[in-house]
Amino acid sequence: MKPLFEKIPQRDSIREIIMNQFTKMIKEGELSIGDKIPPERNLAEQFGVGRSTIREAIKSMTSMGLLEARLGEGTFVRKVDSDDIKQQLQWGLYLDPVPFNELIELRKVLELETVKRAALNRTAEEIIELESWINEMKQEGKVHHNKKNDLMFHMTIAKASNNKMIYNLLDLIRMSLEEWFENVLKNPEHVKNSIAEHQLILEAIIQQDVAQAVKVMEAHLERGEQRLFEQINQNKDG
Repeated sequence: MKPLFEKIPQRDSIREIIMNQFTKMIKEGELSIGDKIPPERNLAEQFGVGRSTIREAIKSMTSMGLLEARLGEGTFVRKVDSDDIKQQLQWGLYLDPVPFNELIELRKVLELETVKRAALNRTAEEIIELESWINEMKQEGKVHHNKKNDLMFHMTIAKASNNKMIYNLLDLIRMSLEEWFENVLKNPEHVKNSIAEHQLILEAIIQQDVAQAVKVMEAHLERGEQRLFEQINQNKDG
């Protein structure tokens, strides 16, 4: 019987190649969701490596969500969804932070796409939810409330886009920028301007005017970026 896996040349990164072979087999259908993988001893023989190396690779793939261990049953291939990808990206941002400017640029790309989709796909319930966040912004005077309401307004637009992957990516970016948003919203004038900009975005979404929604969102993001960098410079000067 032909082995499932190929032996690994000693010069290569062993754990990475094991993981790549598993991923390839899942993509090509040789391993399916729910399949039980062979025991460590068999895998060690097929790969031509020690059992401890196999154990490390399985542990890594389990942490990534590719495999799951079931007590008393063994280890199985599991379905990877967008929440798993979000978790991996979150670890990546923590271990290898992305430059601030790149986060701002990526946020802009995603926000413009979400508002375009939201203008086309929004429901009556989502309109009510967006209106409620703006009303909360107008009433609240505390910084952490302003930050929460601003965040939830944008995340409701992301939800209305009906794309969970975009939603998760945007959520990660906003988490990374959260501290800076809070600093910006300490300024009452910034809060007032932000509310007016959010109102324009909402009106375009209600009218399902895609071009206008993109236009006012882009203007809002550019002004928000200006406010953000002004605050950063003030903090440096202070």
